[in-house]
Amino acid sequence: MNQQGIWDFWAKYYDRLWLQRVSLQPTRALVCEKIIKLEGSRDQDTAEETTRLNILDMGCGTGQLYGDLARALGKEQFQYLGVDPSGAMLEQAVEKFPQAAFFQSDVMDTILDQDSFDVIVCSHSFPYYPDGKAALQKLAGMLRPGGQLLLSQACTDSIYDAVILKLTGLTTSTANYRSSQDMTELGNSLFRELKTFRISEKFFVPSLYLFQWVK
Repeated sequence: MNQQGIWDFWAKYYDRLWLQRVSLQPTRALVCEKIIKLEGSRDQDTAEETTRLNILDMGCGTGQLYGDLARALGKEQFQYLGVDPSGAMLEQAVEKFPQAAFFQSDVMDTILDQDSFDVIVCSHSFPYYPDGKAALQKLAGMLRPGGQLLLSQACTDSIYDAVILKLTGLTTSTANYRSSQDMTELGNSLFRELKTFRISEKFFVPSLYLFQWVK
């Protein structure tokens, strides 16, 4: 089964996976927290008060982040675009959130204007990109100056991480779980600022990080 086929298979079960509780939901909660804080800081500029936050959700899956943001911010406060290579995932997303914009594409095949997004979210999909460096360059190029990339993933920072993520790979497609240090170095030449947050401290969960890069 190819990479897209694997995620098409998981689509109808995705919202009920046990990973939601220990990984995906905590990640979205932290991402929403960062976006809400960013939205609040924009109120200092009168010109920006009338401009909705422009958000790209790369690897959006079933659109869960849109639902969380709509509840937290109100859907009038932001403009959202969800992109995912899995047609089955997007069918679930459109069914749940017909008011949101979604389209099917791989990160490297996505053609969008440069410097067009205030926030790009990439939650737990980055390890599956065959060329991580090129993908990060692509995402950075679509951010406006001062925009933020909120990228979350599991990192191989220990032997335990390596074992757990190897087992995880048996149920998904080929992935490259870089260490947190490798991720930091990967973005050094593309962004002017980085803050790193540990998402979960549960002993049975591998090292999960949110990388908050500012262009």
